[in-house]
Amino acid sequence: MFMRNSMINLLLSCLLSLFLLAGCSGFSDFEDLEQSDLQRNAIWPDPAISSANCPVVEQQLVEARALPSIVGKGGCGSKAPFAVSMLKGQHAIDFSREATLNCVMTSQLHRFFSETVQPLAIKTYGQPVASIQVAASYSCRPRNSRTGAKLSEHGRANAIDISAFTLADGRTMTVEEDWRKRNKDGRFLRAVNLGACRYFTTVIGPAGDKYHQNHFHFDHGSHGKKGTWRLCQ
Repeated sequence: MFMRNSMINLLLSCLLSLFLLAGCSGFSDFEDLEQSDLQRNAIWPDPAISSANCPVVEQQLVEARALPSIVGKGGCGSKAPFAVSMLKGQHAIDFSREATLNCVMTSQLHRFFSETVQPLAIKTYGQPVASIQVAASYSCRPRNSRTGAKLSEHGRANAIDISAFTLADGRTMTVEEDWRKRNKDGRFLRAVNLGACRYFTTVIGPAGDKYHQNHFHFDHGSHGKKGTWRLCQ
C-alpha cells in the first residue's frame, strides 16, 4: 500500500509539473520595464548629429557609404541616408547585407552592440557576435505592411529588423527558433531585446505581437507629446 501511494504521489507530482510548464507563457528573465526606468537609463543619440554631420561615420566607427537623399511618396525618405555594412570596434560585426539607415540609427546601433551586446555575448559564450542577419532596413511602407496604417519608421530609414546573431565560431541564434528556449541562447536573445530599450525608442520582439515572431525591430521614432516615450516589448 505504501509503495502504491508513493507511485501515485510521484505520478501526480509529475503531472502537476508538466501542467505548470505548459501553462507558463512568460519568462522570469523578461519583464516589462517601468517607463520611469527607461527614461532614467535612456541613452540618447549624439547631439552633434545633423543631416550634414554624422560623427560615427566620420570617425570610421562603422563601415558605411553615404547615399543620395531619398525622397519617397507619403512622407517616405531620408535627407542623409547611409548604406551600413559593418559595425567596427574591438569586435567588428558584419551585416548580412547593407542596411540603409540614417545617422541616428547607425550611431545607436554601434553604441548598443559595443556597450551591451558584445559584453553580453562574451559573458554568455566566451566569444563575441561576428555578424547579424538584417531582415529589413529602409522600405517605404506602412507599419507591419498593413494598408491604412501609419508610415513605418522603415520608411524614414529610421529602423532596422534583425533576425539572427552569429558568433565568432559560426554558431547562430535565430529569433524565430531560439527566443522561447529556456537555455542560454534564449536568455541571450531576451537580454538583447531588453538591453535595446535603452538605445532605441521602439523595441519589438516576439513578446510584442504576431508581426515580430521572427525578428527584433529597433527604431528611433518619436513617441508622446515630448517625443521621448519608449515602447519596449
